Amino acid sequence: MKKLPIIAICVALLAGCAGIMEKQEPICEGVAMLGGQDTTVQIYGVRKVANQTQYRAGYPFNWQWVSKNNFSSTTCDKKPEIRNDLPTKSA
Repeated sequence: MKKLPIIAICVALLAGCAGIMEKQEPICEGVAMLGGQDTTVQIYGVRKVANQTQYRAGYPFNWQWVSKNNFSSTTCDKKPEIRNDLPTKSA
């Protein structure tokens, strides 16, 4: 019975550290019109799919790949570094 609290603490510590290895720094920022207001969104990756540029956008896009058309402007380079090494969510 004494092992149960120790196991629970270990599980909580491991769960709390689960996202540390995947933390990434944003590579640029974009401005999106959300709810009638300009909102600055951090961008974590850039890729091209079928001649369409997509950004891996942070909150409020929940780190999903979204079209460049969602942004009125970005600080990304004109010729962005294409990063396809980023993990994607499996459905």
